Amino acid sequence: MYLLSEEEIREKVKKREVKISVIGLGRVGLPLAATLADCGFDTFGIDINGELVKKINAGDSPFKDEVGLSELLKRNVEEGRLTATVSLEEREFNIVTVPTLIRGEEPDIEAIYAVAGAIRKPRDKVFVLESTVPPLTTQRFGEIIAESTGYKAGEDFGLAYSPERVQAPQVLRDLKTYPKIVGGIDEKSGFIASEVYSCFAPGIIRVSSPLVAEMDKIIENTHRDLNIAFANELARICEIYGVDVYEIIKTANSQPYCNILNPGLVGGHCIPMDPYYILSEVERRGYTANLIKEARRINEAMANHVAGRVEGEKVAILGLSFKPDIKTFEHTHTLKLIDALKAKSREHEIVVHDPFWGGEEFDFRVEKDIYKVVEGADCVILATAHSAYKKMDWEEIGKRMRGDLIVDVRGFFDAEEVEAKGLRYKGIGRVFHS
Repeated sequence: MYLLSEEEIREKVKKREVKISVIGLGRVGLPLAATLADCGFDTFGIDINGELVKKINAGDSPFKDEVGLSELLKRNVEEGRLTATVSLEEREFNIVTVPTLIRGEEPDIEAIYAVAGAIRKPRDKVFVLESTVPPLTTQRFGEIIAESTGYKAGEDFGLAYSPERVQAPQVLRDLKTYPKIVGGIDEKSGFIASEVYSCFAPGIIRVSSPLVAEMDKIIENTHRDLNIAFANELARICEIYGVDVYEIIKTANSQPYCNILNPGLVGGHCIPMDPYYILSEVERRGYTANLIKEARRINEAMANHVAGRVEGEKVAILGLSFKPDIKTFEHTHTLKLIDALKAKSREHEIVVHDPFWGGEEFDFRVEKDIYKVVEGADCVILATAHSAYKKMDWEEIGKRMRGDLIVDVRGFFDAEEVEAKGLRYKGIGRVFHS
């Protein structure tokens, strides 16, 4: 479709005659593939995981917590618009959503380059990267294709970058909520990607190049990481002076140019990882991004800081998900906290509660019953602010605990209510004694 005129492309998209592939069927790729299929496009979902592919072709969503995905997937598979396969089949419009990772502090984007190296017939096709990548990765993706096939991006095939701006388990909602950023290697690549994404996105923001789009994705999450680091630093300062960080944040934020976030542990796939995509690359070019690097250090150190507030041997942790009221245990801050507790003392007995736990196995004990979790505990840590924890019976909690310490990482509990029941309250940036 790349070699067609703009009018022909526009008509092809309008009639839903574009054949699409989504390469990588994880938490971003599968909802995206289902959304495109639901728009009326003949969509292939491609993944190397054969069991995952089999499950999808049966109309069975592997991500039960993704709101609306089960119904959307089942309908589009049954109606023949969405098919999954393990074979890399280049179609007219190809979206790459394979996983990108961090190893230590270095980006691991081999999956992206593996896709580029596997492409054999790129002529007249369009390729769009959505995975989070370091700057200039899209350019390199096109170069790899050119080296192996002889066809060039911007001449023989289209190439663009359009970052995913979604969060599990609300990917379907986010796809239709946030504008889609598109950076094409040339005007035509950007035009084609924009036409396709316009079928579901509420708006398109065209930027001047894939590089701008790549950097935008990284900087959005790095900005948030910096803000959280400031809140964490402020919390540590408040502990020194014995004042409540939440009182200061509320007061400061009454000024319209101040927007301080709440302190806490940083989890999830994006915020703890994306800063490294820029740090690593700019250091290779002779510049050290000290502010970004220090923010990462501050946020990574918070798990040890929380572990340092813990007393006793048996520790009960409330919350395994990386954010409230969802079931998403991957990349959770609670795992970092558990590692910090184990590093502090090998004697710690750790048990975790989460209202969304469904029997998944971990190398620590998890319980569904909150009172079993706190039974005999010296300390209870609130790690994730699930709304269910607002209903806790502090008198009953106090009876079942061996100790009396509550450590509130999220500033979630009413400190006066906790201490009125004979328990001690500690929080990040909070010093409270009734």
